[in-house]
Amino acid sequence: MGDNLFQNEEINYRALYGKLFSGLLSQFGANYVSEIEDAIQNSFLKLLKDWRLNAIPDNKENWLFIVARNDVLNQIKNRQRQSNEIFDEPIEESQIANVRSDLRLQTIIFISSLDTISTQAKVISILKNIFGLSIAEIHSCTLLNQEAIYKSINRTKKNIQREFNFKAVDIESVSANRNTVKIVEEILYSVFNIGFDSFNAKTANIVDEDLCLEAFSLTRFLFDQYQFDSTSNLLALFSFHIARIPAKIESGKLISFFNQDRKKWNEELLQLGFSYLKKPETISQFYIEAIIISKYMTIPNLTENDWRDIVILYEMMQRVSQSPIVKLNYCFCLSKIGKTEQALRILSEIEKELPNEHTYFNLVKAKLLKETNPKESDKLITSIINKLSQRIRKEYLLENELIQL
Repeated sequence: MGDNLFQNEEINYRALYGKLFSGLLSQFGANYVSEIEDAIQNSFLKLLKDWRLNAIPDNKENWLFIVARNDVLNQIKNRQRQSNEIFDEPIEESQIANVRSDLRLQTIIFISSLDTISTQAKVISILKNIFGLSIAEIHSCTLLNQEAIYKSINRTKKNIQREFNFKAVDIESVSANRNTVKIVEEILYSVFNIGFDSFNAKTANIVDEDLCLEAFSLTRFLFDQYQFDSTSNLLALFSFHIARIPAKIESGKLISFFNQDRKKWNEELLQLGFSYLKKPETISQFYIEAIIISKYMTIPNLTENDWRDIVILYEMMQRVSQSPIVKLNYCFCLSKIGKTEQALRILSEIEKELPNEHTYFNLVKAKLLKETNPKESDKLITSIINKLSQRIRKEYLLENELIQL
């Protein structure tokens, strides 16, 4: 189910999904993750049915929770009857209260703190259950195929059920150590990037603002609670990016960063970004990335010396991150200071780290080949255009890349 269900209403499907999942997990426990997932989907389907009958409840969030809660209770009762399972603490309907608080951050912390689950599995589970992403959407923003994602989700559920085995989970009392906060930051960083640069064909303007704002909001709660400089720098990075959203689209057309009308950037968010920026004791990816984007945003016309500074920052970032995307950006910056051959060598090394026909990899490669091998450059751009399903991106490439189609 997609968030287009609520296109005509002021409802954030992704936030609602996460609130329902967190609230039900808190009340029913970790052993009922599958039942909770089914119940949430059923509650949205029932709302869609009532929507068509013009019988929409006034308090949709409360209504959805009650429907989903009752669905979970019915599933548990049926499970008990069919298997004759005996629970240490049988769940009575009178024990289940309404959800009054947003437990999404606490649920993210809870899942992130589990030692029996890999970091990758934690990320996938949270993307699905807290932010309501489908397997196809998770596939589009990770380097994993859909089958691997599906298997990971199922393994994670079984691991959680095995670890807790009908024991109650007090999610609200779970606290995070430094390592857990680091995992939470990585998850929120991933969520924000998915929203800020969406390849979903249904996202007409490229940015899923709801997803970006939810990631920002939860990161702010994380900072308020734990006060780590790394979280503050992540907020700075988010602030700089969100400030540019109003200028990304003009008259339905995508505008590249260096062609955007800077007057449309949100000055308050830009200043908020600088207020969150804190120099760390050791090299930090979020800090360096925020410094790079702040340079882009405060220097109208970057000189070769400016690009050299940015190249140095990317070299520093590679000491703490081996992400192929970081290396990809590094290659682009190298070309700006006349080191195209070096950039092409690095591209050939990281190509195997990315999925076949990775869009940004091919775009950077095409850009670097424009002068030395224009035919190969045009071939790459044509291939990208033919495979893109998002109209606004396809139109941008058709209008801005001078190729012979």
